[in-house]
Amino acid sequence: METILSFINRLYFQNPERQKEASEVLGISTSDLEKASSYSKDKQSFGLISSWLSLLAFSIFWYMGGFGLLDEWSLQVSRSLWTGSISHALVFFAGLSILSSFLSIPLGLYSTFVIEEKHGFNRQTLKGFFADVLKGALLGSLLGGLLISGLIWVMDRLGDGWWIWAWALVSFFSIFLAWVFPSFLAPLFNKFQPLPEGELKEKIQALAARVDFPAGDVSVMDASKRSSHGNAYFTGVFGKKKIVLFDTLVQAMTPTQVSAVLAHELGHFKLKHVRWGLLRGIAMMGVSFFLLSKALPLLPFYEALGFHQVSYHAALVVFSLWFGLIQFYFQPLSAWMSRRNEFAADRFAKTYESADELVNALLKLRETSHAMPLSHPIYSAFYHSHPPLLERIRVLRSLS
Repeated sequence: METILSFINRLYFQNPERQKEASEVLGISTSDLEKASSYSKDKQSFGLISSWLSLLAFSIFWYMGGFGLLDEWSLQVSRSLWTGSISHALVFFAGLSILSSFLSIPLGLYSTFVIEEKHGFNRQTLKGFFADVLKGALLGSLLGGLLISGLIWVMDRLGDGWWIWAWALVSFFSIFLAWVFPSFLAPLFNKFQPLPEGELKEKIQALAARVDFPAGDVSVMDASKRSSHGNAYFTGVFGKKKIVLFDTLVQAMTPTQVSAVLAHELGHFKLKHVRWGLLRGIAMMGVSFFLLSKALPLLPFYEALGFHQVSYHAALVVFSLWFGLIQFYFQPLSAWMSRRNEFAADRFAKTYESADELVNALLKLRETSHAMPLSHPIYSAFYHSHPPLLERIRVLRSLS
């Protein structure tokens, strides 16, 4: 189904009449649209190949009894460390992560040093790529190990109502990560410098005051060491929020355009999109753990993937595979809500900054990222958290 959607979308955005319409409405040159079309085709082709390779690797691993073999191996290894379901789970997930890296790392290398390089976006070195992989693996081992240990302990010790405590644990862990991310985790991967004094800082501070946004630091992140794509975001759970600008964004746009982009981002905060998104995620987590609690004692649930016995870590693996498939059919609802929020944030931004400046900023972002402004409605319904640029700018211009 994903492959069919991808081909439908490619036929849609390659249509000459639609491209001509987008060129006229958005003021994009033919050569620029050709660049966007080429980049989109390459990314979609790579996405399809990656998906099919992942499916093939998973199928072979499954058919060869890989889950059962890995489970037995991890049990033997864990017994040499210390006996218990937690050690068994940690060794199992460590082995699964190592095996998955044999596919994910080559795909990441190709994406970065072939596709992004071909289209002029990559600025990362091979050394930097592997440094990110290593830091991500170490951080994932530490944080993931803590979370898995907590989940297995809860599932093992707290009886039939374990799923409520597991829900609470993961919810707390998610909020904790959001709290520590700006101060402790993000600096492991990027450098953050205070935004220098000047027109841009004055505009941002004035905007934050008008919007009544509890802004703390305004930082510039060295995103250019990896890519030329631009972006901005705010982060922080409690108290003052930290505004982060990609240095690529600051370099590509005027202060007024950057302020317009931030007005849109602040719209998400003031309209409580972030808060409701977090609450929806927590609610979905609760449903997931409840359903898992019902499937936990069912032996065929595990045997279908080659596990030979009921275990807590196997339950997490099998359920995540099933839930990932089922979730695909709920993507249109999630994407629709996200696109609705994007339109609402645009309307909010228009109250504090010129809609024309936001249009100019979006066009600049599109230009620097070679984004295709067209997308088939069905494809967009499944995959796009943001409206296609042509649709979005038409709405913005109707507001100005």
